[in-house]
Amino acid sequence: MTRLTIEQLIYLLYAKAYTEVDTVTKGTVKSYLTQEWKSIAENIYDTLLQQELIKQTSKGRFSLTDQGLEALVIGLATTDYKFDSVKGAKVLNTLLACMQLSVNFHEQIVSSKEMSFDEFEEKFKKLYFEERRKQELRGVVAIHSQELCKQFEKMYPISENKIAQYFDLLKSEGKIFAVIEKGHELIQWGE
Repeated sequence: MTRLTIEQLIYLLYAKAYTEVDTVTKGTVKSYLTQEWKSIAENIYDTLLQQELIKQTSKGRFSLTDQGLEALVIGLATTDYKFDSVKGAKVLNTLLACMQLSVNFHEQIVSSKEMSFDEFEEKFKKLYFEERRKQELRGVVAIHSQELCKQFEKMYPISENKIAQYFDLLKSEGKIFAVIEKGHELIQWGE
């Protein structure tokens, strides 16, 4: 993640706040900067452009990229900058919107955190034996790996790729035995 200076952070904030129809002018953003930052506004713009946090849409107009919005939201969440003047409603509304996005980013990061192999093994084993118990009550046990993996994915926040990787690891370690029958992979726990 790109670490922003205070000047870059405020530049992105004003750009987001005063964006109309997905773009904003360099002049608009510069007009809201403090006197001392107006002289370096072009340098700030060039740096943000090079970091691909903004993109030029036409001469004098630009928009924030997705990376720019993410950097803004994370930067606002971690900055110690204090406004020393009363800002307009657009800036305050943008700050509120960024705080809401910050919560969403946090939830995505938490939910996308992959579980460890040991945790996967424990939970998958439990799910396997629950399914086996249900099928034993019906008289026939035929546990399909694909169905069990889909069930697992619905129950826990883990990607399909990670499930496939961990499942293959269980097979390679001999914890799960698999046979292909009529185009379906049937599995049995090795213990």
